[in-house]
Amino acid sequence: LIHVLKDCPISRAILSLGGLENSLITKDYHCCIDWLEDVMWVLNKRATADLMITLWNSWNNRNNFIFRGKEEEAHVVGETSEGLRENKL
Repeated sequence: LIHVLKDCPISRAILSLGGLENSLITKDYHCCIDWLEDVMWVLNKRATADLMITLWNSWNNRNNFIFRGKEEEAHVVGETSEGLRENKL
């Protein structure tokens, strides 16, 4: 899980484009929950919610690649995430 959400090159690019602090992207974690806890300590509630939207889109992008053979570039996933953040309630 940590690989898909943070460590694979596409995920890192998406998180970097989204503005996540570099130390939270490059630090090694063995468990996803440890990484998420560190992220939530650094980010405020709004930014954490925005990150969850970005992670969801990154996860969907990975699934589309695995199951449908199509993958969006990192900037496209980031733009989709931003559009969803602007339209959320």
